[in-house]
Amino acid sequence: MKNFLLLAGLVTSVTVFSQDVLYEEGFEGFAVGDFVSSSPVWSTWANAPETEEDSQITDELAHTGSNSMKIYSTAATGGPMDIMLIAGLDGDVYDISFWMYIPSGFVGYYNVQEEQEPGVAWAFEATFLIDGTLNVNSDGVDVAAGSFEHDTWFEMSHLVDMDSDNITLSMDGVTVGNWLFDSAFGGVNFFANGDATNVSTYFIDDVSILTAVPSTIVTPEALTFNFGPNPAANYINIQGQPADAQLKIHALNGQLVHTQKVTSLDRGQRIELNLDNGIYFVELSNGGLRSTQRLVVQQ
Repeated sequence: MKNFLLLAGLVTSVTVFSQDVLYEEGFEGFAVGDFVSSSPVWSTWANAPETEEDSQITDELAHTGSNSMKIYSTAATGGPMDIMLIAGLDGDVYDISFWMYIPSGFVGYYNVQEEQEPGVAWAFEATFLIDGTLNVNSDGVDVAAGSFEHDTWFEMSHLVDMDSDNITLSMDGVTVGNWLFDSAFGGVNFFANGDATNVSTYFIDDVSILTAVPSTIVTPEALTFNFGPNPAANYINIQGQPADAQLKIHALNGQLVHTQKVTSLDRGQRIELNLDNGIYFVELSNGGLRSTQRLVVQQ
């Protein structure tokens, strides 16, 4: 299974910002008909890419641009389409949001998983009923309720404060619930879940994961470097200033997965990689100088 974390603590920059973008997806980089699991951030419930569980990009509707992700069921009992946005957030404060569109005559649904591996534990479930009612349930208890309109785009936003064990759920900027959230945020499961009478069809667009507080770490003056290819498979070529630097590559859970001394940065140096698919951060340091850039590994 794809396994990585989208953590903000590794994002290093010269300026301290109030929000850092960890992930944004408007599906414009996909072609119509592409399976969403072709991106390392997305998978299916059973890790079965390009099967009936997977979603194909459509241009039927879009909140912005031309494309979106369509989720639909073939029976009122739900499924088989079952998509996972893998997040793996644990600690700090995040804003996870996406835009949703439910056509008339259909229902919608999503849940948040506590772990990256689906099916271990459900943090909560959000059900969009045929009558325009939103119900949110956590551990068998109704924690939020609201209403939505069919045939219109609306934004679902989740402000998750893992330091205070709290989540605030908003729809189009209006709070619909606030409750205890004492687990990790493993990912969002977009399941085509019917209500036993009505089938599920909905569209997702403009997904974003942001840090919601300023970084508490002020980074020293930055090094200058570039590297490629990115995405990479088994190597990158890196070049910059000064000539000598310490290179570290971190996984998104903070784990150090590669380190070496770079002695010809000014002329360019090839770095061999042996990493799983996912998002990483390449850090170069020399004395008080430091700089970090994002690396995507896709075999």
